[in-house]
Amino acid sequence: VKTVDAGALVGGVTATALDTNITAQRDLVIIIPIVLVVILFILMLLLRSVVAPVLLVLSVVLSYGAAMGVSAVVFNSLLGFPGADATVPLFGFVFLVALGVD
Repeated sequence: VKTVDAGALVGGVTATALDTNITAQRDLVIIIPIVLVVILFILMLLLRSVVAPVLLVLSVVLSYGAAMGVSAVVFNSLLGFPGADATVPLFGFVFLVALGVD
């Protein structure tokens, strides 16, 4: 497009989907570590320990990885629905953290 016209803009469903995927991937890299560090710090203050909060956060990370892996296998292989909405991993993380820390 740039060779045709430097001021040309691309839009539509494909461009929107690409922007959504790029934003979702960036959010995963930024939000997940911040949330985990904040929760680890709060748990360390509340429990007055280092080992227990680290184990709790590691169990949340492990359950998140397991949930994403199992859901990918089920939806991609068994049900034949390849691909998912780009926001599913972040929403899954938020809900698993909320349930896992409680």
